Amino acid sequence: MIMTGREKGLLLFGLIAVIAAVAALAAYQITGDKGIEDRFSQAVGLSQSGDGGGPALFGFSVEGNPVLFLAVLGILLIISYLLYRRLMAKPD
Repeated sequence: MIMTGREKGLLLFGLIAVIAAVAALAAYQITGDKGIEDRFSQAVGLSQSGDGGGPALFGFSVEGNPVLFLAVLGILLIISYLLYRRLMAKPD
């Protein structure tokens, strides 16, 4: 099967998207459900502020909530795919 340039580009985009998703999920598994503030304050011995900020979507407070993490990842993948399609569209 001979692939055109557009098909090769789409295949490459898919491969990069899968690699990014695997790396993001691995990073989430490594860091756990604690945010950077919690890890930093424990490391330097500071008391935790306990502001109790709940889950947010556009504030990117996705620590500890895999659904929001995957939603943000999915949104970024969709936006990047749409931008790719727009930039790679051939004028007729």
